[in-house]
Amino acid sequence: MKVVILATEASGDFLGAELIKALKKKNKKIEICGIGGEKMAREGFTSWISIKKFNAIGIYEVLIRLFKFIKIIVFIKNKIINYSPDLIITIDSPSFSYRIIKNIQILRNHTKFVHYVAPSVWAWKSYRAKLFSKLYDRMFTLFDFEPKYFTKYGLNTKFVGHPIFFKKDKQFKKKKLIIFLPGSRTVEIKKNMEKLKFVIDRSEKIFKEFDLSILTFTQHKKLIKNYLSSDSINIETNDKEKKKIMKQAFLAVAASGSVTLELINFKTPMLVFYETHWITSRLIKLLVKVKFASIINIVFNKQIIPEFLFENFTTKNLINQMEQLLNNEEERLKQLRYFRTFSKKMLFEKKNPSELIVKHLQI
Repeated sequence: MKVVILATEASGDFLGAELIKALKKKNKKIEICGIGGEKMAREGFTSWISIKKFNAIGIYEVLIRLFKFIKIIVFIKNKIINYSPDLIITIDSPSFSYRIIKNIQILRNHTKFVHYVAPSVWAWKSYRAKLFSKLYDRMFTLFDFEPKYFTKYGLNTKFVGHPIFFKKDKQFKKKKLIIFLPGSRTVEIKKNMEKLKFVIDRSEKIFKEFDLSILTFTQHKKLIKNYLSSDSINIETNDKEKKKIMKQAFLAVAASGSVTLELINFKTPMLVFYETHWITSRLIKLLVKVKFASIINIVFNKQIIPEFLFENFTTKNLINQMEQLLNNEEERLKQLRYFRTFSKKMLFEKKNPSELIVKHLQI
C-alpha cells in the first residue's frame, strides 16, 4: 500500500509522526512519503521537499511569496500524480492542502483523500466546510465540536482528539523557571522577537530569582541569539530537553499556536502573544468571527489564558501579566482547573487518536 502524507508545519510534523507509527504498526509493508519534518523522518518517512520551505504565516506574508508557493504546489502535484498513491492524508495547512487536493482529483477513482485537523470554519472562511466536503472522502478533527460543520455537507467526519493528550508523560515539580516560545516559522520568529527581546531583557532584570529559557528549533537558534543582549539565557533546541523544560517551567510566555496544547497538557500556566504584518492583522480583525486566539479560550468562551495580540503585544502588558501569574496563586490555579477539564475533552473515549484514524480507514 502506498500512502502520501503532507505536513508543512511543526505541529503537523508531530501529528504525522504519530500517524506513521500507527500505520506501520498495522501494516509493516506500507510505503509512506510526501512532505514532513524531522519527527516524521525519524519514523522512516521520505520527504520530497524540506518543511523549511513553508516558513510564511499570515495573509500578507503568503501573498508576497505567492509565486514560490505556486511553484511548490505544481511540483508536489506532479510528484503525487506520478506516485499514484492509494491514500493521501493532508494535515492542517488548509490553504495549501485543498489546493493540492483540488489539482489531483484525476486520481479519485483509485486514491482515497483524507484530511486531518479541520480548517477553523467556526472562526473564519466558513465556505471551506463545503469546499473540503467536495474534495475529500474523510476528515478527522482535533475538537469534538467540529464534525457538525462538515457532516452537514455529506463529508464523513470523525472527532479523534489530539495525541498530545494520549501520552501520559511524567509530571515534574515546577522550578523557578520562565520559558519563552517565540514560534516555529522564521518569519513568525523574526516578527515576534522584535518585541519579545525587550520583554526578555526586562524579565532578566525584574524576575532575578527565575532562570530564563527560550525554546526553539536548531535552525532558529542563531537567529534568536542575535536578538538577545545577554549571553546568560539558555536557548534549547533538543526535543527531549524542551519537553522536560516545559513540564518544569513555572510560567510560559508563548506565541499563539499549537504549542499551547502541549503547555496545557503539561499543566504549565501561560500567557500568549501574537504579532503579524499590519495588513494581515487588519484582515483578521475584519474577518475572524471568534473573540479569542487560543483554542481553550474559544472552547470556554472566556479568557482562561491571557492573550496579547497585535498592538496589545507590548513589553508593559506582558511584564504586568507575568507578575500576576508569578505572584497570584489563584490566577495560576484558575488556569490549572480549566486545563484539567479541557484535557479530558481532547480525547475520544481515552483512545489513541492516530490508531483511531487507522481503524476508521480500515487499513
